[in-house]
Formats: sequence, structure tokens, C-alpha cells
Amino acid sequence: MKKTVVLILAVLLVFGISFTTTAEGQTDRADEVRKEANRQSALAQEAAQTSIPIPNVNYFHERRTIAKWASHWDRPSAACYVYLVSYGTVIGYYVSDGKPASTGSLLTPEYREEYVSNGGMRNIQLPDIDGTYGTNNPGIRFFTASGIAVEWAGSGASYIYSDVPLKINVPLLGE
Repeated sequence: MKKTVVLILAVLLVFGISFTTTAEGQTDRADEVRKEANRQSALAQEAAQTSIPIPNVNYFHERRTIAKWASHWDRPSAACYVYLVSYGTVIGYYVSDGKPASTGSLLTPEYREEYVSNGGMRNIQLPDIDGTYGTNNPGIRFFTASGIAVEWAGSGASYIYSDVPLKINVPLLGE
């Protein structure tokens, strides 16, 4: 048995294979592979930047649209037409008081960071304003022009909204 172990070690030494372990428990070979991968990534990034550099942009369409969108809806009691879509079919619409809000939008933070004894961080879940924990169904909520609360969510649920009626022949819901 000892002869077999000595023979295997001799073969490994002849072929230059090393099993030296670093403090993190990784082999020297793994460090070499990581360094080579980082070098190759840096070369590829440099070649991509040289080949097709990032252009200097003079007009920011996306930023303009987002700013205009925020300004457009920055008014109290803006009428909005919310068309409910179920699996691709528009089933009806509501006239809402303002634009719909995502059920994922919150008024308070969901988590707070807390330092732990080993110097790391962990997230502590905080209660919502109603004192409960957890997530909401993905969807929207809004109030109709007459004050009715509506939430639209679930599998296949989607929506379209606009500040003017769209030419879609569907019934007015819930008024």
C-alpha cells in the first residue's frame, strides 16, 4: 500500500500537479485559473471598448420621457382610464382618480440592515403600515372617480392606462 501511495505522489510530482492549499481552502491551480479568467475578461472588455466605444450622447430621450411622465401625472385628481386585460383580452375599463399604483409600491421600507457580530450585515424585515409582513400579489390598485377602491392582480392580469379614453370597445366597469 505504501508503495502505491509513493508511486502516485511521484507521478504527480513528475507532471507538476500541486495540491497545495491556500488559507481559503482553494488550490493554487484554482487561483491561476481565476487570474487567467480575469485577464481574459479584461482583454475582451478592452477590445470591445476599442472596437465599439460608448458614444457621447447629447440628447437623453429616456430621461426626457421619464421626466415628462412624472410631470404629466403630478397633479391631484388626474382622470385616468384603466383598461383591465385578462390573458390578452381587454375586458373593460374604469375611470380612476389618478394613475394606478403597483401593489409592490410601499410608503415605508421593507427591510432595515443590521450589523452582526462577525462584521457582516443582515436584512431584518419590517412590518408594513398595516402591521403585517410579507409581499402583495403582483398587480395594481387605484380608486375610481367615484371613490371605489379597486385592485387588479392574479395570473394573466395586465392593464393599459391612459389620461384619455382609448378607442377600445369594452364596457365601463363598476360605476
